[in-house]
Amino acid sequence: MQLKIKDFQIIKNADIKLDGLTVIAGENDTGKTTIGKILFSEVRNYILKHKKMDNNIKFETENVITNFPIFIDNPTFLSQFNYLKNTMVLSQQYQLNFSLSNEIGDLILRISQPKITSNNQQYQQIKDIINGEVYYDSLEDNIFYKKNGLKEKLDMYQTSSGIKMFGFLQILILNGSLKKGSILILDEPEIHLHPKWQLEYAKVIISLVTEGIKVLVNSHSPYMIEALELYSKDINTNFYLANKLAETSVIENVNNNLELIYKKLAEPISILEELEDVE
Repeated sequence: MQLKIKDFQIIKNADIKLDGLTVIAGENDTGKTTIGKILFSEVRNYILKHKKMDNNIKFETENVITNFPIFIDNPTFLSQFNYLKNTMVLSQQYQLNFSLSNEIGDLILRISQPKITSNNQQYQQIKDIINGEVYYDSLEDNIFYKKNGLKEKLDMYQTSSGIKMFGFLQILILNGSLKKGSILILDEPEIHLHPKWQLEYAKVIISLVTEGIKVLVNSHSPYMIEALELYSKDINTNFYLANKLAETSVIENVNNNLELIYKKLAEPISILEELEDVE
């Protein structure tokens, strides 16, 4: 699977291979999120057989894709799930002037699906990390967290952002949305995770990839990126660096020199060290 972008919005040039695990590293405002949303849109259009609208984007695949992609970024989605879902339904029913992105609308529908299994390896792996389960309750049409040892379930607004980030995966694993052939796009998941949990999240990502799920991770965390590098030794992995070039961004493959990523992400530390020397 290949995604090629030329002179589109902030992206000057990108040629990205999506096979197994794909990691795009870089600072803020270098086009990482844009690439994730383009991939989501291109795969969705491929499945729906929509006519291609932009000649600056080229998406190619040798394999038939039947599973719609999943895009995850903001954990507050789970706290707002019931509100977003009901608003979406009412806006469609009464033709209200309220719109949600395709990424959000698709995620609402996926989260609403019933469980098809009660357990699996990745689910248990996450349950051990967060000491409980995040789940969708169809009767209340909402998301809750059941912490081990507590009798009462918790509303999602009572839980940390880190638990929500793992919770997304728990729900999607148990209802069959994340399965072999799925494409999962994670936009800077580390923002909401303590460094220790970043390492655990990386382990879960690798476990999903070994099950035949293609994963794109956008990240600016050296913890997350190094963990993905070390844990992915036995799977197909491609690393890219998003570099600002004037007002545009170039995405280059750095498989043969990952130090370019770590050097770029370490620049703030160098700035602080220079300030200390001045003092």
